[in-house]
Amino acid sequence: MPSYLLLPAKDEAEALPWLLGRAREVSLVPVVCDDGSGDATAEVAEREGARVLRHPENRGLAEALRTLFTWALTHGKPGDLFLTMDADGTMDPALYPHMRRTLVERNLEVVVASRYRGGGVEGLSPFRRLLSDGARAYFSLLYPGLGVTDWTTGWRLYTFEFLERYARAYPFLFHARGFAAQTEMLLRASRLDPPPRVGEVGVVVRYDRKAGRSKMRLLRTAWEYLRLGWSLRWEGRVLVPEGEVRG
Repeated sequence: MPSYLLLPAKDEAEALPWLLGRAREVSLVPVVCDDGSGDATAEVAEREGARVLRHPENRGLAEALRTLFTWALTHGKPGDLFLTMDADGTMDPALYPHMRRTLVERNLEVVVASRYRGGGVEGLSPFRRLLSDGARAYFSLLYPGLGVTDWTTGWRLYTFEFLERYARAYPFLFHARGFAAQTEMLLRASRLDPPPRVGEVGVVVRYDRKAGRSKMRLLRTAWEYLRLGWSLRWEGRVLVPEGEVRG
């Protein structure tokens, strides 16, 4: 069964050759959503063998993820795996075999690459570190059931079966407009009946390897996390309807 690398990308032409080369080394099939880049992101991705989904104008990270997950639901099949991560060079696709092995050996549906499982970060600003640590404490207190330590990372491995079950319950995928989109997916997934089997592996995130400026607006993102966690806290269990989802 193929395994896919889903990459939301805006102005990442400089980072993509290394990233997609590393993906090829572990037999990942790359799918890049070029979110209205002003540089040669799409051209570089195509040259490096990726399938490219294009947004003519910048719509933001959440909409790039929506495009990628919709593609996965439309083109995927049972047994397929989908790895998501940032396209800026801070995350290494070479971790994929370890994540896949963890998923298979522990019969998981989602594997999160966590900075808090003996890994860490290099090159992260003090304010960004405070945001990550605060989000960890906040979401772990409100949603202890999944055993997740790194709620805000986009570095995750999903089974097709999980994505399809999740999309049957939440066809809109998420309402968040920014960096909180994948956090929202985990929070809503915790309400599924039965809840998903989620595990973590330790990893070091290399912010010192980031090629361009961060696209995160820190105060806006912090407020989005606070509002998201509290607003979903009171939602009840969701029974997943029968049937398939195909985008």
